Amino acid sequence: MIDPGDALFRLDGDVVVPTDLTRGGWSDDAQHGGPPSALAARAIEALPTAVPMEVVRLTVDLHRVVPLTPLRVETRILRDGRRIQLAEAAIVADGVEVATARGLKIRVTELDLPPSPNPPWRPPPGPAEGELVDWRSLGHDWGPHRRFHVDAIEIRSLDDSFLRPGPGRSWLRLLVPVVAGEEPSPLVRVAALADVANGNSQTLDPTRWSYVNPDLTLHLHRPLDGEWLGMASLAHQHPSGIGLADTELFDPRGPIGRVAQSQLIAPQPRPSG
Repeated sequence: MIDPGDALFRLDGDVVVPTDLTRGGWSDDAQHGGPPSALAARAIEALPTAVPMEVVRLTVDLHRVVPLTPLRVETRILRDGRRIQLAEAAIVADGVEVATARGLKIRVTELDLPPSPNPPWRPPPGPAEGELVDWRSLGHDWGPHRRFHVDAIEIRSLDDSFLRPGPGRSWLRLLVPVVAGEEPSPLVRVAALADVANGNSQTLDPTRWSYVNPDLTLHLHRPLDGEWLGMASLAHQHPSGIGLADTELFDPRGPIGRVAQSQLIAPQPRPSG
């Protein structure tokens, strides 16, 4: 249930306070990967540049569980120029760095490019034609807590993605701001939603297996247009316990980029007794 004024985070001076809507599905005490990714993207995007630039690559490494406790975001510029900028954002909880992101920016300009030789994009059915994924009505027991992927976003499934094993296509949108009182930028919207791609293609039964992604790498060649982000995902797993979720990202106008996520695969604990 979403209330007026809800958000993923609230600012308290230079401290960022997560709300319960950042909670993930693997643990009641840990954030979903989407909110801290969005927080890092917001910080990197805000760094000044010599000329107009856009973030074209964002890599997020989740070193530890990101708790639902006050956070600090520390940024630094690693390489600054008039064509590119490389920046880093560290998310710190109680003095411990729990996640690190690096963002690559490229200058933007206006070019008269020739027509593309690529095949024309074939748009999938739109969000209105997708099936609403209502986790609780589908019998998923997430307990009494609100969670990011259950309550803070809307998922419209195409081809029964999220609802059956195999490749998946879906539309997603945020239902709350990332930071209270702020309209999220296109980059921040994508960063918040991109982590959900790990579940868009489910090849393993999540009641028997966990497949946590300790990272994500987002590539964008243009900004998201509007609030809906489309995903076409395919996951691969290996008996070594390693997997990869590979996802094309698009909006109603066409492709905007990709996100790749490494997967740490492990059996779910068996109930005792």
